[in-house]
Amino acid sequence: MKIIIKCILLWSLVASLMIFIFAMSAEPAAESTETSGRTLRAIFNVIYPGFKNFDEARQQEIIDQNQYFIRKTAHFSVYTLLGMLVSLAIAQHTNKFSLISYGTGTLYAISDEIHQLYVPGRSGQISDVLLDSAGVLLGCILIFIIYKTVNRKKA
Repeated sequence: MKIIIKCILLWSLVASLMIFIFAMSAEPAAESTETSGRTLRAIFNVIYPGFKNFDEARQQEIIDQNQYFIRKTAHFSVYTLLGMLVSLAIAQHTNKFSLISYGTGTLYAISDEIHQLYVPGRSGQISDVLLDSAGVLLGCILIFIIYKTVNRKKA
């Protein structure tokens, strides 16, 4: 019974993250830029001393200068988390979870970029698929290392 609950919980987390990714990808370009700009503004208000004291034009300039890097970092991070969650969920069923997990995450990255072809102002980018699949790979590797470490200690 415990394994069933664990599987349901893990697959629910995977589905929730996939829905989140889909929702973010469904935002038209202008709305997506606004969302990431608001997020950056909130982050900079906390970590950038004096940011609040800059005039609006200077704040926007700083946000614009950092937006590309932050967006790509977010892509990579979210897909790393997806790789980890899919690996954990699949590990409940098979020992060959890394390859299956990587394939699942990469296929989702491909489908996400295809989805963006139909969103106003957005485009599907092969470079984003490569970045996302690299994130998935890192997530799979991290879970693989954790599993090997935990199983080594148990033996």
